[in-house]
Amino acid sequence: MRVDLRLYALVDPERAGGRDLAVLARLVALGADGAHVGQDDMAVEDARRLLGADAIIGLSVKTVEQAEAAPLDLIDYVGIGGVFATSSKDNPTPPIGPAGLARIVGVLRRRAAEFPLCAIAGIDASNAGEVIAAGADGIAVISALSRKDDPRAAARDLRGVVERALAQRGR
Repeated sequence: MRVDLRLYALVDPERAGGRDLAVLARLVALGADGAHVGQDDMAVEDARRLLGADAIIGLSVKTVEQAEAAPLDLIDYVGIGGVFATSSKDNPTPPIGPAGLARIVGVLRRRAAEFPLCAIAGIDASNAGEVIAAGADGIAVISALSRKDDPRAAARDLRGVVERALAQRGR
């Protein structure tokens, strides 16, 4: 399955009420297409077993070591970050910035050249092009849409930024 990450809505189990199997079970019951799993959430193997082979499962990665260890055979995409500071989620570790994003992208591209990668945290129209230039295929956002008067227009603008940056990168 090829996941298009230009602009993608996903369900983060922590935001849906917790990090355990019961939360994923509720997501399945609600008809969710998949879930995003963080490093401190349940094991990807457990999420895959519960959600099934057709579910879209993403994994958060913030370090080169996590990128080396990511079970790419069990997930559909990697969300890299937090790239920038964000107020949407408590993140005790400092942002990795575009340079950190590029390092992690390099590790994952070496492991699987076409594996879908998105950038997470603090991304908006002012910096989305920068994260695409650093190697991400797409972006994951919360505030860039939820704090706008017209989220639909904001999504169109963000998608335009991403599309232009991908075109400049030759994708």
